[in-house]
Amino acid sequence: MDAATPSREALWNIEGSWLVYPCFLLVLVVAAYFFWRRYRLWKIGRPLERGDRPLERLKGAFVDALLQVTVVKERGVGIAHLGMYVGMAVMVVATASYAVQVDLGLDIAKGDYYLYVLALGTDIAGLAFCIAMVACIVRRAAGRNPSLETKPADIVVLAWLLVIGVTGFVVEGLRIVGTNDPWAAWSPIGNLFAPLFAGLSAAQVSTAHQVLWWFHMAIAFGILAYWMYSKLVHVLLVPATVYCRPLEPKGTLSYVDLEDEELEEFGVGKLEDFTWKDLLDAEACVRCGRCETVCPAHGSGKPLSPKDLMQALDAHLGERGPLVRAERRAEAAGEAFEPTEEQRAVLDKALVGDVVAPEALWSCTTCGACMEACPALLEHVPKVVGMRTYQVSMESAFPSEAKAAFRNLETNGNPWGLGWQSRMAWAEGLDVPTLADRPQAEYVYWPGCSGAYDARNRKVSRALVALLRHAGVDFAVIGPEEKCCGDAARRMGNEFLYYQLATENIETLNAYGAKKIIVQCPHCAQALERDYPQLGGRFEVVRHAQLLERLVAEGRLPGAERAGAQAAFERVTYHDSCYLGRYADVYDEPRAVVKACGAQVVEMERTREKSFCCGAGGGRMWLEEREGRRMNVLRAEQARDTGADAVATACPFCLSMLEDGLASQDDALPVRDIAELLSDALALSR
Repeated sequence: MDAATPSREALWNIEGSWLVYPCFLLVLVVAAYFFWRRYRLWKIGRPLERGDRPLERLKGAFVDALLQVTVVKERGVGIAHLGMYVGMAVMVVATASYAVQVDLGLDIAKGDYYLYVLALGTDIAGLAFCIAMVACIVRRAAGRNPSLETKPADIVVLAWLLVIGVTGFVVEGLRIVGTNDPWAAWSPIGNLFAPLFAGLSAAQVSTAHQVLWWFHMAIAFGILAYWMYSKLVHVLLVPATVYCRPLEPKGTLSYVDLEDEELEEFGVGKLEDFTWKDLLDAEACVRCGRCETVCPAHGSGKPLSPKDLMQALDAHLGERGPLVRAERRAEAAGEAFEPTEEQRAVLDKALVGDVVAPEALWSCTTCGACMEACPALLEHVPKVVGMRTYQVSMESAFPSEAKAAFRNLETNGNPWGLGWQSRMAWAEGLDVPTLADRPQAEYVYWPGCSGAYDARNRKVSRALVALLRHAGVDFAVIGPEEKCCGDAARRMGNEFLYYQLATENIETLNAYGAKKIIVQCPHCAQALERDYPQLGGRFEVVRHAQLLERLVAEGRLPGAERAGAQAAFERVTYHDSCYLGRYADVYDEPRAVVKACGAQVVEMERTREKSFCCGAGGGRMWLEEREGRRMNVLRAEQARDTGADAVATACPFCLSMLEDGLASQDDALPVRDIAELLSDALALSR
């Protein structure tokens, strides 16, 4: 090779490098054995189709697993993780390049590729890797984040990874001294180590280089072999969970066919009732604690940690999974499975009670914050709802308050238990048409149970009607035939009641030929848009926040400035509803409506996808908070801390919860729905 061409001898001073390949093969065997063992455990779960739309799945895996998009959302630790990940990737590319040159005879380690990638790029990547390792070790050792679970093995693995990085630089420094490398400046970090060995003889440099090179490789292969049995296995499992993520709209629950006569049980009553993907999720959890940090139940002192839930299921899989497999093998062979006393104790463990505490199960608001924050895109909420479904449907084990809500829904079609004939009382004096009167109306307006029965939210319904009429929107309501959408019943695990309510609503809507529905409750919107199609109800659902923003943008609602009106509040903080924000990705539209009212939007500490739940979701609107602090009070305090003149929201549950939270603190900060703010700004009569 031309001496003027930048290059280096790929394996200077190393003999017997062929031993690397048997070692690598052994690592692959160890990894394959691990996956085979774990795969067999995952397969005890129920079947689930997650192989459709492969290109879309590959794209998601590339973005979230390879590009680390979700990981870096948490700036500090995310950047450190990215440094470790990118550093490792670049070093793997460099190692593979030298292997290609040595074993395949392809002369590629030269020229600009050598200088910019194999020399400078690899050194920078190695430095980033080492810095990331130090940062991770310090972070865990400091123990400042209680949600970050650290085991001794975690520190050990990180320390050995750091050793691999540092010894790599030392080996590079020895090579530079031993070869008097003219291109040493392009390996700046390795070159820093070179002066340490300048006083050694050539033989000493050669010996030290050989010993340390093999030590470096031994540690690397040792870590690779142990990789599968440590937390580091998430590097392989997370891409799998991301690839197998649900592609349905957010919050869509699995369909339960109540008409299937072969189904003897509903929901998840034991480990093997979960799907194989649920069991994979449990194993893929990296214990990072992001889910726990954002969980409103955990943050308010409730006995729920999404991280602990996953870890409990993983531990249970490890002890119960092999026994279930053994039992199934014996059954297939026509033999009796006779567990030991210890094994019987494991099999007799109740999923809810012994593995998952009932108090934890019913603390969940299904807000989705855990799933939004999880870098592995694990599905926590469906697991909670699945277990609730079994508890309600098969065990009749649920909070006492839920019984009253279920009874009211069943007998009166609303959770308040008020008579169906009073559902239109909210519209008194407004002359609101029903579909019976105007079946040709473009939109069906769905006020929901809150908008129809709750005294406070009736005002929102009237404000929205005023706005729709001002904008010339052609609409009608169902009237007394409208029933609860069933969302709360379903999230609390009562699939039977949800089915009853949903099918009746679908039949009514289809009978009138309804196509487009205006919904002011995000929970209703979730059910109508994403749950009802499973039962044959397919409608175009328009959330009132989106509709109002569009009407303002089109000039059909002029806004305060164009209307010459003065804003009632100068500074307004907007609370993102979980089911409108995280579930439907509606963030900008309600803020645009607030701004159209002439107000300045000031943000709370936790906002948009990181919004703190009001505490009403998942049916918890009807349940008591007996442990810790009330979530609505915590959110009310966050709103008050902004110094805003008012709080805005676009969800009837949030409106009620925030008003109650502020009232409990004797705080007079007003709470308004965005429809009320806009109606007031336009001075509309309602």
